[in-house]
Amino acid sequence: MKIEAINRRDFLKYSALFSASAWMAGSRASSKFALSRPSEANANKLGRVLFDDVVVYDQPSQDSPVQKTLMFNDLVEYSSQQTVNNGYPHQDMWCRLSDSSYTLYKNLQPVENQLSEPVLDIPTSGQLAEVCVPFTTAVVDEWNQNQREKEDQMFFYGSTHWIYGLGKDEAGIYYYQVREDRWDDSYYVNATHMRLIADNELTPTSTAVDQTEKVIRINLEEQYLVAYENEQPIFISALSSGQLTGDADLTTPQGNFEVNYKRPSRHMVHTDRISINDNELYGVPWVSYFTDSGIAFHGTYWHNDFNQPNSHGCINLPIPAARWIYRWTQPVVPPREKKYVSNSGTRVEVF
Repeated sequence: MKIEAINRRDFLKYSALFSASAWMAGSRASSKFALSRPSEANANKLGRVLFDDVVVYDQPSQDSPVQKTLMFNDLVEYSSQQTVNNGYPHQDMWCRLSDSSYTLYKNLQPVENQLSEPVLDIPTSGQLAEVCVPFTTAVVDEWNQNQREKEDQMFFYGSTHWIYGLGKDEAGIYYYQVREDRWDDSYYVNATHMRLIADNELTPTSTAVDQTEKVIRINLEEQYLVAYENEQPIFISALSSGQLTGDADLTTPQGNFEVNYKRPSRHMVHTDRISINDNELYGVPWVSYFTDSGIAFHGTYWHNDFNQPNSHGCINLPIPAARWIYRWTQPVVPPREKKYVSNSGTRVEVF
């Protein structure tokens, strides 16, 4: 598929052509689940299946009869969650699906399905955006003469990306031009599948508090963190720290650190893959580094198995928690900055 880039000078011409019919582009994203406008959102929660061969049971027990199996990127509705004491150190949380069957919550990424109206005036300096549908295809920019040989990629709900331009295909569907930050590869993504993040959404929080009295304490044994202001706990989140796997020691280092480097989006690559889908991660959101070796807090869309080690050393967090950490901690990142370094960040204690 060829997508023709649109120059900024063409903005007014094309903006006059935009109509509500562009919403229909969303139905092309997945044959497995029909996308909807925000006003048509389903009452039930929506989950994206994270792996192939995820088993669905009759009851919230792996000893109950098997109803069916789900595959990677299948989408399911679920109405409730319940925790089952299975006799292991970490209890299992189960989801009750819309057909009254059950599957383990850790096998689903909680997602939303909110198409966004395309914005046709994109700053040349770039605009941060997040994927607002369960998943979407990022089409290789065939017009980029400097593009390395790459295949189309899949971007997932909650991942963040920098947009630098606009395109339109033969059918008149608008696409944002995404340029990934590791190798500067260029892709086009259906514009209704990404929501632009306004500057005011990135304003820092708890600014009236003495910033030296903020600290995040990470409990590796129990796999949770607590944020404190003046030694009063104000935020808690489950996490996944680094794991010891085979001959590779990927455990998170213990000690006292400071947040010293932030990126709202990062293309991460792991040569020592520890999961079937974590070797190349596009648009990892809300990255707050606290060691010089690259250990960071960040959002996680490729697994939902928190409360136990499951990472390459970083502190994997649910995406809302990573965003909270990003905004609450020092240093404060200006909204349009791709990365920001400081030697006076919020304290982090890992034990």
